[in-house]
Amino acid sequence: MLKKAGVKKIHHRISAPPIKYPCFYGIDTPEKKELIASEKTPEEIRKYFDVDTLYYLSLDGLIKATNIPKEKFCLACFTGDYPE
Repeated sequence: MLKKAGVKKIHHRISAPPIKYPCFYGIDTPEKKELIASEKTPEEIRKYFDVDTLYYLSLDGLIKATNIPKEKFCLACFTGDYPE
């Protein structure tokens, strides 16, 4: 739609890592099969949305930006490693 309106380039930046897994701890997220990042690579997602570039914030970048120790977070929606 934007390109049809004359936009020459679209650069999409996402301020989180790709969400690949559902949350079972209280956040209402879709099932895994409904999460685009669980089924497609970043390049496939870029093509799907017809953008010129697509970049996600890395998991390390997300943690670093908070200045909180990694152990304090549940990162299961990004990693698939669910805490017990």
